[in-house]
Amino acid sequence: MRLCPPLVSLLIAVTLLAATGGAQAAQDGPAPLSPAPLPDELVLRGDNVITVTINGVPLRFEVSADSFGAPLLNPDTAAQLMLFPEGGRGWQFGPVTVEGVTAAVAADFGAGPVPLPLSWTPRRASHKADGVIGVHYLPYARVTFVFHDAAEGESVQRFAMRRAGGRGNTRIGTEVTVGKKKLMMVFAAQRAENLVTAPTANFIATHREGGFEPGTDGMAVMNFGVLRPTRMMRIADPILLGDLVVERFAVRIEDYGNPRQVGEIAPDDPRFDRNHILVSRRKGKGSPDLLTRIGRDQIAHCSAITYDFAAAEIRLSCAAPPPAE
Repeated sequence: MRLCPPLVSLLIAVTLLAATGGAQAAQDGPAPLSPAPLPDELVLRGDNVITVTINGVPLRFEVSADSFGAPLLNPDTAAQLMLFPEGGRGWQFGPVTVEGVTAAVAADFGAGPVPLPLSWTPRRASHKADGVIGVHYLPYARVTFVFHDAAEGESVQRFAMRRAGGRGNTRIGTEVTVGKKKLMMVFAAQRAENLVTAPTANFIATHREGGFEPGTDGMAVMNFGVLRPTRMMRIADPILLGDLVVERFAVRIEDYGNPRQVGEIAPDDPRFDRNHILVSRRKGKGSPDLLTRIGRDQIAHCSAITYDFAAAEIRLSCAAPPPAE
């Protein structure tokens, strides 16, 4: 069968087009897939460790609600990544100074690389991961820490979220009024006791009638494993944080100033008699940092805490609080 010239021309054109398209497809390969978007919420249980890819290397980070400033790497991990220091920074814990450095990296939480600052020092930042990252650096609308299974009849307490410390030392918490000032409350479930510095203890004690309990010498473990001595302060007029009755604090007694305004709780101290009408005659003194870390003992009856960055809200899911002693 003979084909007419127009039909021959058409077949040649189709053949060339197919060949050209096939060659181009082979050259380009399959179209690259875009990373899937991150979920709105990250739920953390157990060790609170997530994987973040740093400069192409997957690393494990311990997520901390108490951490402030840039994420921290362990020194051996920083050496493994061969990071070049771009600046310096330090941390002061009373008389103890920890010197460190910073660098900018590409961090991938699962939706593609984004710039992220990192810091590291000769001391380890974490003993269960490659580093520590604050909840404020996570790219999720909500982050929930689950402490244990929820109890029947739990209620949700809502607190306005506040940021403090500026860009370099950002921390996340909520505020409560004491005297004429706002006291920043940061939830720090990795430690047992509520924790304050000596000037903040002076401030709280003079407004809420506080005193040291006998025989309560202790030690607080700070970032990088720094140890600081403490004593336990109790206040006669508790601070109410929602349904939480905050009345005991571990005080860092040798860091910033002297907690001389706290005083001692004597046997049968009338200030702590529940039938006593409390009238404070002490004047508020000191230059406090106005920061209180709320430990896990204070929220032991709560099953979870959620940081809702979209709503600027912190939510605690709690059973009925334990009866006062």
